[in-house]
Amino acid sequence: MRLYHNMMSMNLYKTYKDKLVEQSGALNRISTGSKINSAKDNPNKIGQSELMRMQIRGLQFAQRNLQDGSSMMQTVDGALGGVSDSLTRMKELVIASGNAAYTDEERSALAKEFEALKGTINDAAKNTEFNGVKLLDCKNPGESFDLSAGANVGEKITIPLNNITTDALKDENGNSLTDVDLLDSSKVGQNIKTIDDAIKNINNIRSKYGAIQGRLDSAAENAETTALTMQGADSRVRDADIATEMINFSKANILVEASTAMMAQSNKFPQDVLRILERMK
Repeated sequence: MRLYHNMMSMNLYKTYKDKLVEQSGALNRISTGSKINSAKDNPNKIGQSELMRMQIRGLQFAQRNLQDGSSMMQTVDGALGGVSDSLTRMKELVIASGNAAYTDEERSALAKEFEALKGTINDAAKNTEFNGVKLLDCKNPGESFDLSAGANVGEKITIPLNNITTDALKDENGNSLTDVDLLDSSKVGQNIKTIDDAIKNINNIRSKYGAIQGRLDSAAENAETTALTMQGADSRVRDADIATEMINFSKANILVEASTAMMAQSNKFPQDVLRILERMK
């Protein structure tokens, strides 16, 4: 008489191993909160998720960059506002210097205040910078720099550089604020023209920077929205459904325990057969 392999026990052992793997996988997903913990879990999905995460990091970096740029524009606008106030006061001084009733001493006092205001303008120009780049004291007309506005190549916003020093602010005849002379009452008309053109130049620069700040704020908001959308998509790819995984773990745990008990019973079968054969001798 031939005793064959205990196939029932072997099948139960296979079931036991399979359910043990399922139980371990469910527990791992519950503990990590992720249904993709290694490339083998889902090769296609993990590649998709990694690409999305790269895009998300790029968008988050761009958002911070754009917010810094917007803060920079606010700083520039504050500096230009101060320059505009100084120019308004300078115009008042020029008009006052044309008063024939003023003595030379009084006119000299006006000139001293005018010079102090010129120094204020030059200080604003020299001290307004971003990452070491002087925004209002550029020596090369037409220069600019770019801020990254997204996660892809070519997504950028260009920031123009300007020069608002008293040497650079000139009227249409080429006269600068440095050329303004309050001690010569005959130049009042020319001086007013020079300052009026300087005020126009400052207002134009403020207007351009204001439009750029609007673009920076809009781009930062768009980068944030896109990053949040992609984070949601990545979450759907990666994140585990904890409730479902708890059910899967419980089911696998029950089957593991059942398989263990059934294997114990099936392993007794060959022993029972041997005892019967022993009695038949």
